[in-house]
Amino acid sequence: MEQFPAESISGIRLLRFPRALEQEFRRYHLQIFLVRMRWALLVATSLFLLFAVLDIISLPEPVRTQVLALRLGLILPPLVLTWAATYRPRLHDWLQWIGGAASLICGLGVVGVIGVARSHAFPLPYEGIILVTFAFYFLTGLHFVPAVVCGWLTFAAYLGMELLAGTPGDELLYNAFFLGTANVIGTTGCYFLEYAVRQQFLAKKELREMAEKDPLTGLLNRRAFTTRAESAWRQAQREHHAVGVAMIDVDFFKRYNDHYGHAAGDAALRQVAQVLHDHARRPLDSVARYGGEEFVGLWYDVRAEDMQALLEQVRAGVAALALPHTASDAAAHVSISIGLLHSHPQPGDNLEAALRQADAALYRAKAQGRNRVTP
Repeated sequence: MEQFPAESISGIRLLRFPRALEQEFRRYHLQIFLVRMRWALLVATSLFLLFAVLDIISLPEPVRTQVLALRLGLILPPLVLTWAATYRPRLHDWLQWIGGAASLICGLGVVGVIGVARSHAFPLPYEGIILVTFAFYFLTGLHFVPAVVCGWLTFAAYLGMELLAGTPGDELLYNAFFLGTANVIGTTGCYFLEYAVRQQFLAKKELREMAEKDPLTGLLNRRAFTTRAESAWRQAQREHHAVGVAMIDVDFFKRYNDHYGHAAGDAALRQVAQVLHDHARRPLDSVARYGGEEFVGLWYDVRAEDMQALLEQVRAGVAALALPHTASDAAAHVSISIGLLHSHPQPGDNLEAALRQADAALYRAKAQGRNRVTP
């Protein structure tokens, strides 16, 4: 089992993994926080509606009309639209931008509400903006950066509004201090929240890989391959694509172990596995150690002639390792035999039968002298 590289670990502290891992984390983060985001948006919408009712009851004209225009015309629509976006999978990759924009509009809208009250010398409490600030950091499901941007831009807008409104210095000092403190607390808390989520993500990923990977070669184990290959097989049935299934065996491997020792045998298996891994890098391709010196692979959406050529490249890649094998009757170096099935899965076909046919092809390759690819 390979340990995560140092940049992945530092990515916890910096809240930024390398690109591929970061994309995987963002999908994980969305899975965790999507429901929270929906509920937070519903709660926020309900609260702003309740504040609108309170405005109708308590505010005099013309403050009431202007405040209601901000609450109902500026703040509520982005909340409702963002909530709707959470149910649109095509928009999920953009939810942080959408949610961040909606949150910032809400913050600026609250600043506007306070500004309207100040312009009419109406004593509207400013503390509502602190509640909005904490929501940015802890309820919306925003990542650290968009949450911090929303929080501190709202703080800056509030300071600007109060200065333009001519708020007395002592009052502005205390208000700014409490709102700034709320942002400091929110920034710190949000950082450690995302830090913990990233730690959890890496820990779960490591446990999942330990459960799915063969400890010697780092390839998928048999159970994980079956799960992934069956999923690809069903997708090929739905989308009418072809697949290539291969059973691969290291020639005369028992003799290799007996002659060179088990440590050398393990090293040889790791190098063969690396060659296989290098030729199965597409998302729906998968290779695995099937047991002992036997490997298995599935390649998705591939033509018969391309599949044959690819497996010839795999066979040549193992030969190019130039691992001496004086006890082999197939070659002077470590070699492999490959049985290939190329198939267009039809309804009723199953992966198990395809593997049996590939295994039968492997036996034909052995019978024909090994060190070859046999359909």
